[in-house]
Amino acid sequence: MRQTGFVAALLALGLAGCAALPPAAPPPAAAVPADAGWTLKGRIGVQHGDENLSGQLHWQHRAGRDELLMLSPLGQGVARIVRDAEGVALELPNQPVRRAPDAETLTRDTLGYALPVAGLAWWVQARPAPGSPFELSHDADGRVAQLRQSGWAIDYLQYADDGRPRRLLVAREGLQIRLVADSWQAE
Repeated sequence: MRQTGFVAALLALGLAGCAALPPAAPPPAAAVPADAGWTLKGRIGVQHGDENLSGQLHWQHRAGRDELLMLSPLGQGVARIVRDAEGVALELPNQPVRRAPDAETLTRDTLGYALPVAGLAWWVQARPAPGSPFELSHDADGRVAQLRQSGWAIDYLQYADDGRPRRLLVAREGLQIRLVADSWQAE
């Protein structure tokens, strides 16, 4: 069950950030309100040591609440994580609900180490998380090619036609997280 816990806790990556992703017809990034709702559907792959895990991701963001549903590659529910004013809850099939005050604590308790929770909601937008030093490099089109922050390297491998990051690799020694955004919807 540790493998399921690993995949489920990985979902907590997106829970701490409340930054909004631009809507379908994006205004300038600075004009997007922090409490705008959105839904991201995509895929996630994790490589940690000899473990290789993958699945589908359905992430709903609303003001003050995030809900992530992790599905197996065949579409079967594996885990559900909810962040709200009371903290973070992790639901796994046939197990008691696990709770923590924040997603980083949840991943540390579940995995034995903390994942880059606070930064991910910014990084999926090709933005550095506020309050921490960072380095950026750009591609020939002026888009972010790589972001380095808090010991993590985030490589932007592909952008969608609307300018949003579509594929990215979040890496740190011994851990690689691949994210593919198949669809974004403003709500």
